[in-house]
Amino acid sequence: MARNDNPFHVASARQAARLRFAITRRLSLAFVLCLGTACAGYAQIPDAQPVNPDATPAARALLHDLDTISGHATIAGQHNFPNTVSRYSDRVYDLTGKFPGIFGQDFGFAAGDDKDSTLGRPSMIDEVIREYRSGAVIALTWHAVRPTDDEPVTFRDSVQGHLTDWEWQQVLTPGTDLNNRWRRQVDRIAGYLKELQDAGVPVLFRPYHEINGNWFWWGGRPGPNGSAALYRQLYDRYVHIHHLNNLVWVWNVNSPNGTSAGPVADYFPGAAYADVLTMDIYEPYRPDFYSSMVALADPIHKPIALAEVGAMPSLDTLAQEPRWAYFMMWSGMAEGYNTPDQLQATFHATNIINRGDPRLSAPLPAPTAPPGPGDVQAGAEVRALLGKLAEAKGNGTLAGQTVAESANPASAEVQAIVAATGKMPAVVELDLTGATDAKTLLAQVRGATQQGQLVLLRWTPPRPSDNAATGALTDFEWQQLLEPGTDLNRRWEAQADAAAALLRPLADAHLAVLWSPYPASNATSPAPNAAFPPSNAKVTVNWWAGRPGPAGSRELYLKLHERLTGHGNLHNLAWVWEAAPPSFIPGGNNGLEDFFPGALYIDAMTLDTETLGGGRRFPLDRLLSQFAGGKPFGVRVATGVPPADSLARETNWRWIVLSPAASSSDAIKAFYADPHVLAAPQK
Repeated sequence: MARNDNPFHVASARQAARLRFAITRRLSLAFVLCLGTACAGYAQIPDAQPVNPDATPAARALLHDLDTISGHATIAGQHNFPNTVSRYSDRVYDLTGKFPGIFGQDFGFAAGDDKDSTLGRPSMIDEVIREYRSGAVIALTWHAVRPTDDEPVTFRDSVQGHLTDWEWQQVLTPGTDLNNRWRRQVDRIAGYLKELQDAGVPVLFRPYHEINGNWFWWGGRPGPNGSAALYRQLYDRYVHIHHLNNLVWVWNVNSPNGTSAGPVADYFPGAAYADVLTMDIYEPYRPDFYSSMVALADPIHKPIALAEVGAMPSLDTLAQEPRWAYFMMWSGMAEGYNTPDQLQATFHATNIINRGDPRLSAPLPAPTAPPGPGDVQAGAEVRALLGKLAEAKGNGTLAGQTVAESANPASAEVQAIVAATGKMPAVVELDLTGATDAKTLLAQVRGATQQGQLVLLRWTPPRPSDNAATGALTDFEWQQLLEPGTDLNRRWEAQADAAAALLRPLADAHLAVLWSPYPASNATSPAPNAAFPPSNAKVTVNWWAGRPGPAGSRELYLKLHERLTGHGNLHNLAWVWEAAPPSFIPGGNNGLEDFFPGALYIDAMTLDTETLGGGRRFPLDRLLSQFAGGKPFGVRVATGVPPADSLARETNWRWIVLSPAASSSDAIKAFYADPHVLAAPQK
């Protein structure tokens, strides 16, 4: 047997159960092989190996579980819509007293309060982490938006839309506009998957599902340059570019019907691209569905499963078709397609595995390292900087100070703090807009770093059309700004390249900085940080701000990210996305959801607010935590020093930056005397 497990050295009942399971399966398969060979030396039955050689230990354990379970038991599962969090899994518990072993979720595509809203993604990711820690297996589906469209969309018009043959080839051709749009689309989802990787969560990832069906834009194209090629293109990007190693790759077809769903083998991407082979069945179970999957999976030793069902497979069906490693009921179908007696019988059967079953690997401990940078080429200095922010978690909030434009970090503002408190700020904020000399900037950042300080570089560039400090662009000018090759786009590129030239010596010296460009992009009122802005105000604060949606302020941030990391080859930046506090009053600041660039393009977040504390109904740190996931976030306070109790109540801030004229020396003394405030280490 190809097993190294020693039954006399098993650390837990769960491990022992899994060991017995694996040995029984191997013995059963060995017995089958012995038939016809007189047992003269049966072939070794290998474990299923992940197609990604760099798969994480948790992903390997998950695939191993499916491999050893297959043939003996089946994991029960339930799907949930992104904007309903865990409603349908919780309903199964209400009906059966058991939580499903598979917690299924989706990334969504719709707007507003729709059940499939993209706004549900942050809460969905939080719930996925909680479910994994509670003993569930995570299965994620993605109803991808057609690359010709921008999120959010309607299901029928986009997800079930169509691409022409020419558009399809453009999506598969590197460097085309449609391929670039596809890359941007999949990169946004990669950011959420990376959050799960940083949290140590393995995922059964099922992209481009029901690939043999003709009802989704990605499906129904057989042959080498058809749907399977798109699947392989996604695999290559996620594995080789984004290094998402926590994914168990689930290839999925619909049950063939001879009309709208073709033969499964015509859509198979190859054994090197799929860990698990799955089928969706919404019709009566037929033996040929099972036999066709077994025939495809056996020669390449892959587990098989039922990725979507309405009615559960009966216990009799599972007795005849024991290789189904799991099934997942679709949202809302547990009751509509199954009777209460069927649910009770299935979820309490001995061959059905529910959440927390000892036959599943226990959740591995969460990684102790801080979340990695979104830029996969980021240097070690960026990881070290993010590590310092991670060290502050649970210990307090790093004290920060904004210094005047073009001033040295050892400026009058910093010296005043040292004179008053005997301490130095742990974070120093500079505005790159005021810097004109790369050599001076290098000396400033190096000096601050040597004193144990972190440097935050904010960038508030003038309007590219005329270099004016204030004033909005017209809608036509904005469109020209984003359109490659236009005069205004070239002016913007020159502006971004000038900033890159100032940052280049820092990269050459391996000095990492927190980089916060285009701050407060969701602000729309003349007083963006005011608690109660005037209801008739609708004037953008900065030329880049106040434009929601995929072709708005968010797109400009993404273009800058690509310009500096790609064209500029700058990989010493920890990208900080800054927001203004949203307002619930007409004319006030926008919410964050229509401006957030996505988790892959930020390493940290910050909030630019007029004051902190002040009896707000909702603490601002909780607001940011909904978007930041596991990433660190800080706050920038424009007026005064926060009240003494504010940091005791809002404990999630990793840093707090005060304005140059924050307050009196007595207020500064009190602030730095607060045990929740962390100054720079003493040298």
